[in-house]
Amino acid sequence: MYNKILLPSDGSKNSDHAIKHALQIASDEGAEITVLHVVDSKHLSSLSDEALDKDDLIFDEHSDEVLDHVLGVIDELRDELGIASDIKVSTLTVEGNPADVIVRVCEKKSMDMVIMANSGKHKLDRFLLGSVTEKTIREAPVPVLVIPANYSPN
Repeated sequence: MYNKILLPSDGSKNSDHAIKHALQIASDEGAEITVLHVVDSKHLSSLSDEALDKDDLIFDEHSDEVLDHVLGVIDELRDELGIASDIKVSTLTVEGNPADVIVRVCEKKSMDMVIMANSGKHKLDRFLLGSVTEKTIREAPVPVLVIPANYSPN
């Protein structure tokens, strides 16, 4: 049923909660996981060209750190949960509006499911025009499993 799982992550502790669920479902379903990190373009639009050239490296490094962190958590959980290492995990970094990118990746990469936290690094976002999670739920062409920030399975 679920062959391709999209796991968006901003590197936050809340995002880490979703990793365990994605790994378990991928194991149960024989699915592959694509870890997605979105470089939020609203932060890029206010930078000068000179700053943007310099900050490209910073954004690349940050994306690499986020993706390396998620892959490290996946490796730890594989050992902890006794899940085979044959689950295919790939990574993807895209610039843009996070919710729009998540929906677009679902469509272009034929994802079957999204697993994500209910809030990321910017908890204030949920009080603004709508969080990334809310917009993803409304617009995603596939089921979205949302993991609450303080949820810890037994």
